[in-house]
Amino acid sequence: MSINQLIYISQATRKMSSEDLLDILKIAKEKNQKIDVTGSLFYNGGWFLQVLEGPLSTLNTLYKKIEKDPRHKNSRILYNEPASFRTFTRWSMNMTNLDDRQADKYNQLVEIIEAAKTNRKIGAASPAVTLLKIFKE
Repeated sequence: MSINQLIYISQATRKMSSEDLLDILKIAKEKNQKIDVTGSLFYNGGWFLQVLEGPLSTLNTLYKKIEKDPRHKNSRILYNEPASFRTFTRWSMNMTNLDDRQADKYNQLVEIIEAAKTNRKIGAASPAVTLLKIFKE
């Protein structure tokens, strides 16, 4: 089965607490496991950046549901491309709350979110491609 990687960014409609984020993670893990989706969600300063991996039709359906979630707005896809392998194979969903500043690769992840917010490249690469590269390493 072929897979795609979809990465989007969106803005939270309110400040998310650690409990809010844990609730999102718990539900996403359960649902994604049932539909063969893997990925990771990053939160920083009121912004979400999420990587989803799975069959294209599944990702398209899932993203349409995500767009309707009232906890965020201004969602836009940064990347939606076929992939030869999954980057986040271990997780039906993982979450990194960068507001805690404890994250591995913290500085790189903050830079990626900042670049994605303003459509700025990091070197010659898009923020989405940069994100995938740091997790492939």
